[in-house]
Formats: sequence, structure tokens, C-alpha cells
Amino acid sequence: MNKNNNLVKWLLFVLAISITLIAWLFLVDNSEDKTLLWARYTARISFFFFTVSFLASSIHYFLSNSLTNFIRNNRRHIGLSFALAHTIHLVALTSFFVTTNQNPDIDTVLGGGLAYLAMYIMAFTSNDNAVRKIGFKRWKLIHKLGANYIAFIFAFTYLGRLTKEEFSSVEFNLLFSIIIGAFLLRFLYFYRSKNYKDYLAN
Repeated sequence: MNKNNNLVKWLLFVLAISITLIAWLFLVDNSEDKTLLWARYTARISFFFFTVSFLASSIHYFLSNSLTNFIRNNRRHIGLSFALAHTIHLVALTSFFVTTNQNPDIDTVLGGGLAYLAMYIMAFTSNDNAVRKIGFKRWKLIHKLGANYIAFIFAFTYLGRLTKEEFSSVEFNLLFSIIIGAFLLRFLYFYRSKNYKDYLAN
């Protein structure tokens, strides 16, 4: 029961942020590119939740404290919050393309579409019943592949922005650096923890 209450709180938090963002953009902000800003800012919200979930175990391994322990223990809820936030981002992105009469390129549709598919598979299997039915090893493989693919799409997207002069900014440099740093930290965690387990086994 407590787990369900925590999940509801996480999801309500995501909704509150999203509603506040929409209110600010459409009631307060006077810029013409409101749908573009909505899509961009919702992407930042979902990126935050994804990165925290993606690095939950790695951060706790290298920096064990009450905060990292809380993040690791609530990783599933944070991941589901990402799924909700990124769904809202999809609505915002679709609104942008509809209102501007633009069409996304095929690479975006295919790459991003597969990322959403991976995200929803992970979201719908983020429960104990799914772990039992699928089996822990296969469940873990699905979530590892899915998370790494989504991280790759984030990195590829931000790298693509950096190669375009109009997008070359401190913001995209920072976002790209964060996701690359996340990959490196995950790799270091895998390497160190694997060696540590081998050491204990001998």
C-alpha cells in the first residue's frame, strides 16, 4: 500500500510540474513559439527523471548516503515518472508539429518511436508480477537494453542539435555532457562492481 502511495505522489508531482509549465507558457509567456517551448521544456523534465533513474544504482555505489539510497529505493517510481513526463512531451511535440504544419524527418520518427516503444514496455513491466512472469534475468535484460537505448537516443538527439549552428549553445553542450557522463559512470560502475564480486568469489 505504501509503495502505491509513493507512486501516486511521484506521478502527481510530474503532473503538477507539467500543468504549471503549461499555465506559464499559455497564460503568462507572450512569445509566439509557445508549443515549441512546451515541447522543449517537457523534454527537459523527462530528461531529468530519466537521468536520475538511469544513474540510481551507479550513484549509490560511488556515493552512498541517505539521498542516493532514497533514489535507488524509489527507482521504479522515478522511472514511471519519466514515462509519464515523456508522454506529456510527446503530446507537446505533436502539438508543435500540428500547429506549425511541419513533419518530423523519418530518422526522428523511427528512432524516437522505438525509444517510446522501449519506454512503454519498461513501464508496463515495472511491477513485481511482471518480474515473476518474465523471470528476473530476462526482465533485467529488457530494462537494461531499453534504458541504454533511450539514453543513446537522448545523446544522439543532443549531438544532432550541436551540429546545427542555430542550436549550438551552452544548454545543449551541458545536456550532451550529462548523458555522456552518465554512460561513463554506468560503465565504471559495471566494471568496478563486477571486479568486486569476482574478488569476493575468490
